Amino acid sequence: MTEGTLEAESEQSAASLLTAKQLFPVHIKVENTESIGGMFNNKVKTKDKVMFIRQFSTMIKAGLPITQALASLREQSSSQGVKNMIEQVTRDVEAGSTLSNSFAKFEKVFSNTDVHIVAAGEASGKLDEVLVNMADESEKNYKIVKKIKTVFIYPAFLASVVVGIVSIMMVFVLPQMKTLYESFDNATLPLPTLILIGISNFLTRFWWLVIILFVAGFVSLKMYIKKNKNGMYMWHRVLISMPLVGPFLKLSYMAIFTRTMSSLVSSGVPILDALEIISETMPNVIYRDAIMVARDKVKQGSPLSEPLSDDNLFPPMIGQMVGVGEQTGEIDVMFKNLADYFSDELENWVKSFQSILEPFIIVIMGVIIGGVIISIILPIYNIANIVR
Repeated sequence: MTEGTLEAESEQSAASLLTAKQLFPVHIKVENTESIGGMFNNKVKTKDKVMFIRQFSTMIKAGLPITQALASLREQSSSQGVKNMIEQVTRDVEAGSTLSNSFAKFEKVFSNTDVHIVAAGEASGKLDEVLVNMADESEKNYKIVKKIKTVFIYPAFLASVVVGIVSIMMVFVLPQMKTLYESFDNATLPLPTLILIGISNFLTRFWWLVIILFVAGFVSLKMYIKKNKNGMYMWHRVLISMPLVGPFLKLSYMAIFTRTMSSLVSSGVPILDALEIISETMPNVIYRDAIMVARDKVKQGSPLSEPLSDDNLFPPMIGQMVGVGEQTGEIDVMFKNLADYFSDELENWVKSFQSILEPFIIVIMGVIIGGVIISIILPIYNIANIVR
């Protein structure tokens, strides 16, 4: 009896290939090919994916066969993760699989939107045009994600600096000052200093408890949000209702929604399918539900502009421009114009937000650190008076 591995579209295809080689299978076991993709997915950065799509689309548009383009890209790529991914895609395509099915195995690299766009291009015979459009949209989406990360990285860094400085002063500086204060019998410590000393004593003795409580609370909250739909719904509602953060997130969601709709519709994906795909990929569950409600109404015969206009989660201009696109038959163009508009608005908002946020955070840092320093220095004047 001979055992081995064979790549095929299905068990029936594998049996046919073996029979053609005068090998008669007794048992065929399907391996989980997704695990191959999952093994390499985490090694492919978004930037590398965008570059791969751009180069791949250029080669296909120039008339190169898919396998030849993939082989060329594998040699050029400096990322081992991309090389491994291309190697697997090439094997799948040579075995008869479609490009979209092969991409679908790499779920963390190619989104559901990407897979449907490629599938639409293969079905329509316009794979070269679809890939070029996919490359453009991938680059724009990558820039949107980078803008979102940029907004939160700087405040998080400054907050970490403040926590670090205050923690060092509380754990290392205050205990030394406390020893000095206690050496003077007549020294009376101000209330702010007493509070800080109490906090310092607690952190010095029970720092491990603080870490455990923090980690346990963070993990519990994350699991509650992830596993419980009501918890996720409540958290996402809080996010879009927060001052400053809420408007920014809504703007980014609109940029993602319009950009993805533009890509799918222009690639030939039907409106109902496009809405379902976007609903699955939206990062906010409230917007996912709103998009599915819009899809249900479109399925019942309503134009897409109506549910978008009726829902206050979507700005009025989206419903108006989509309505114009429905009347003129250029809904894909309208979504592209909306995507460009929201991308520009998002960029302007990021610049404005950062210009306001920086001085605000600096003031907060100054107040916190200054308050701790004053609480430490105040008793020194009392000690000087006692000495005199």
